[in-house]
Amino acid sequence: GDESGMPLDREGRIVTIDCGGVVHKTFLKTLLRHPHTLLFEMAQPDGELYEDGAVFMDRDATCFAHILNFYRTGRLARPPSIPEDMWHIELVFFKIENPLYRIPTAEDIDEQQRQIGKPVNAGIRKSVWLLWEDPSSSEAAKWLSVFSIFVIVMGVAAFVTETHPTVREPQGPGWFGVSAVTIRVGFQRFEWAVVSWFSLELVIRFLVNIEKRHFFSRFANWIDIIAVVPFYIGLLLNPRVNAGSSSLVVRSLRLARVFRILGLIFKLGKYSHGVRVLMSTFRTCVMELSILSVLLMMAVIMISSGMYFCENPDLDNIESDFTSISRAMYFSMISVTTIGYGDMSPLTNCGEFVACMAGLSGIFVLGLPISIIGVKFQQRYDEMMREKKIIAERDRLKVIEKKISTLKGMKVLATTLLPLRLPSAGSALTPEETKTIEDKANSVFNTVDVNQKGEIELEDVGLAMKILGMEIEEEVLEVMMIIMDDDSSGSVDAQEFSGFVIKCVTGDLPTTQDLLLSKQSFRPPEHCQDNRRGRDKKKKATAGSPPLHF
Repeated sequence: GDESGMPLDREGRIVTIDCGGVVHKTFLKTLLRHPHTLLFEMAQPDGELYEDGAVFMDRDATCFAHILNFYRTGRLARPPSIPEDMWHIELVFFKIENPLYRIPTAEDIDEQQRQIGKPVNAGIRKSVWLLWEDPSSSEAAKWLSVFSIFVIVMGVAAFVTETHPTVREPQGPGWFGVSAVTIRVGFQRFEWAVVSWFSLELVIRFLVNIEKRHFFSRFANWIDIIAVVPFYIGLLLNPRVNAGSSSLVVRSLRLARVFRILGLIFKLGKYSHGVRVLMSTFRTCVMELSILSVLLMMAVIMISSGMYFCENPDLDNIESDFTSISRAMYFSMISVTTIGYGDMSPLTNCGEFVACMAGLSGIFVLGLPISIIGVKFQQRYDEMMREKKIIAERDRLKVIEKKISTLKGMKVLATTLLPLRLPSAGSALTPEETKTIEDKANSVFNTVDVNQKGEIELEDVGLAMKILGMEIEEEVLEVMMIIMDDDSSGSVDAQEFSGFVIKCVTGDLPTTQDLLLSKQSFRPPEHCQDNRRGRDKKKKATAGSPPLHF
């Protein structure tokens, strides 16, 4: 062992971490459980903890205690007293992926899509599946989704409009000189077109799906079926087609039309984030909804019974509006839910007392379960907004990768820095060429580092690259700066800058996969970001100082 009595073997060695004044001790092997994190790098042979056995970090002590437990137990939990944005910043510093802001990779998305029926092999079937199921897969899929939403909206609008008297009545005045009969014929043809479109969509999606059983197990697909099947049922039950149809058939036809409009409305809800949040809330609140239903049923039955017997003292001669307990349930329901239409009202003192109890009971019967459901809805809404932000970030990184790919083909930087280099020399650099690039990069670095701090920030990096003859868009530079900022200090030193210039010359630039795997590639919540357009250049992108050993 050493002078402190600690064993020198790597497996049993104990190291000390002073974070924010709170000292923690742990085994070195504990920090090796999560590769590519900051503490893992410090525990490597060339790291501070491996070399010195102790390190000081000026970070939040409460957050670090939970982060250290993550290495010990494998479970990452945010301290209740720490806001989500501050927790995210700490995880970024320690290079730990925040599960709440994890950006799915292309492999993750592909695996999820295969589970719902995406064809494995490339071909027409897979292309058609992506066209109808994944609006983000291509521009054509995006516009097809937009067109479907437009057809749904127009279909609902047509269904509502055709019930107007000017269209419904054969002798109606019509609109703008067009007779009611002509308008009705136009609505019928449009209805055929809408149903044909949705039928075509449903058939194509079923044919290209490889998981037929899973296709019918998805609620969204049943919504699509409900949107079209009632139309064909209506054709079979249409009295004008079936001679001698009874009034039951007419009522069934009207019921089919009701189901069709409900199917269109639910189909429109598939494209609404709010509706999806509401449905997700219902799925997670089954217990609360069951409690609400039982309490509401108990209150309605008790109040209905009380109203019936209070308003009818002589059950052989009933003269009140409450002719039965089932009839009184209507009054109880609208009273307990604090609506009260006033079409039924008690006339006796006993009945008035029961009505007062109905109004008061509604506060307790509905208030408590609804408050719990409201909290669950807010949680689902926050998750939805987080998912939207992750999707937007993934799309942003895809656009940036396309811009980065254009930089790989730029030879202007190599020509400027190495004018004697032949175009056929390839991407590999000789030691002399590398030394030349480093010297020129350090010279430009010193030029833009007017304060002689040894570090430059985003705008200075952009200016330095422009001096070298390679102008890079700020959005692209923001992401690439994350890649080149090895020590997560929020700024770039001379070594990091020269290494970045060499990568630009050789074309060794990050891909989308690199950006997704970068622990800082996801932007933190907007309220905890600096305003990147007009921010104070004195601030760091990530608060705190780099590790100091003692």
